[in-house]
Amino acid sequence: MQLTVTDPLTPFLVIAAVYLIVYLAAKAIGIERLSKRGFEAGTPLLIVIKTKRLNDFLTRAGRRIPRALFNFGILCGFLGMIFGFWLFGTNLWNFLFKPESAGGVVPIIPGVTITGLPLVYMIIGLAVTLLTHEFAHGLAASRDNVPIKSSGLLFFYVLFGGFVEPDDEVFEKQASPKDRMRILAAGSFSNMVWAFIFLALIMNFSGLMSIGFNPPSGAYIYQIADESPASGVLEDQDVIFRLNLTQINYWSDVSVFMANATAGSHLDIGILRNDVPMNITIVLAPSPANASRGYIGVFGADYWKPKPGWEWIPGGPLYAFHAQQILVWCFTILFSIAVFNLLPIPFLDGDKLLSNGLLLVFKRRTTTEQAPEIPTNYPEASEQRPQLPRPVGAVMLPIRLIALSIVLLNIILSLVSGKGIF
Repeated sequence: MQLTVTDPLTPFLVIAAVYLIVYLAAKAIGIERLSKRGFEAGTPLLIVIKTKRLNDFLTRAGRRIPRALFNFGILCGFLGMIFGFWLFGTNLWNFLFKPESAGGVVPIIPGVTITGLPLVYMIIGLAVTLLTHEFAHGLAASRDNVPIKSSGLLFFYVLFGGFVEPDDEVFEKQASPKDRMRILAAGSFSNMVWAFIFLALIMNFSGLMSIGFNPPSGAYIYQIADESPASGVLEDQDVIFRLNLTQINYWSDVSVFMANATAGSHLDIGILRNDVPMNITIVLAPSPANASRGYIGVFGADYWKPKPGWEWIPGGPLYAFHAQQILVWCFTILFSIAVFNLLPIPFLDGDKLLSNGLLLVFKRRTTTEQAPEIPTNYPEASEQRPQLPRPVGAVMLPIRLIALSIVLLNIILSLVSGKGIF
């Protein structure tokens, strides 16, 4: 198979080749020698960079942050947990009784559930999510005097992000349940804060783009489907400004118009090609999704024409499109992972957050009743981790089962019904 620059596999093969070169170079120099310097590349497709400077930065910064902010993070964590139950529970109800209203719930699997250009946006969104999540854990740990063993950046094939490793010994045996709750809630709390920052940017996107772009004035074509009515007639970078007698200012205007277009009908398209107006007539084909509806076969975005002096911006008219998609994906992934991570499911922060909250509640009760002290070195995993006290375990078990069941049923019903992210 001959690969070209436009072949979607080419970037992935190039990235894999770079990892292979780094791996072979690391083997030649010495894996252990590089590891002592904080550079780990002994596993193919995985590079880890550790730096003490980041440890020191997180430690200094964390100790300057008011503890009240992390306490507020605990409150937001429990509110997020309740919202997660409501969100997944409502969607499951819709699946059972209003299937047409249910949304798709599928795992984020690069190349499987997300493909094409959205995969690039997703990778950027995941990187932002991991960096803000992990570094927030480090800041909260430093505020409660839990040392940071290591921190840095990691690169796994096309995915990248940050990591922070607090001292497990101190976290388990010396930190109080409330200290651990602050540390556990910090990651999702940070994701929520950044999600709303990205939401604010999305809501003010037109104003931000107006600095270097004119308002949208058409639908910019960036891809044409093979063997479609548009193939061989329309071209990439054409701008649709009219469909029959309907003025087109946004890409969404094309979608609205095509919702009422019928297969086999003639469509008069007004376009700009190299800023020259043209009229083109095509016959609409049956849509793959609905044979009665018309189909052009173009993929496009709002046409943001750069203002004079701003033509240098990478991507030109598509710069705004890519920027908007990145903002939308960053918000979506930040908020989604924050909510999902707060559910009381084993191995998620929400499970440990609720466990420590219950430990704190029952510890206070037993202290009041002068009963034996409840162990506080749960929930972080260790070889000699004690079992949860019976009252806490009795509460956690049904909550975990309910949360896990709701999520799994949402995923199963999404796959069965064919609903997904795309």
